Amino acid sequence: MTVDEVVSELERAWNAGEADAWAACFAEDAEFVDVVGRVQRGRSVIAAEHQKIFDTIYRGSRIEIRAVARRPVGDALVVRTESTLDVPAGPRAGTTRAIQTKVFRDGEIVAFHNTVRIDGAAFAGHDEELAARKPLGWGDRPE
Repeated sequence: MTVDEVVSELERAWNAGEADAWAACFAEDAEFVDVVGRVQRGRSVIAAEHQKIFDTIYRGSRIEIRAVARRPVGDALVVRTESTLDVPAGPRAGTTRAIQTKVFRDGEIVAFHNTVRIDGAAFAGHDEELAARKPLGWGDRPE
């Protein structure tokens, strides 16, 4: 599959709550780093862990994913995506924005790192000094 087809299938599978279809976009030996820093290794683990969240905290959620940058690195392609996740109820209710780095090889994701986007000052406990400093190269959207 092309990158755009994979991104489209990830979105479709998430919105349908289909963990096996989500994981089918990954290589058999892929690594997935989730938003809380857990490393999931292998397609079957990625499927099992996603089914857990589809059945619980992200039940009924809707995600939009868009590719925003692509760069070849050797025989792989590094793709940065942005996502907006809307969760209707439960402990994660609301909208979460995130950014992902995906490494593609032969039409499959071999590595995926997911990071929630939050304000740096809020992350640092509302540190006023940090809030006054705009990080170099950062904008409202990633470059």
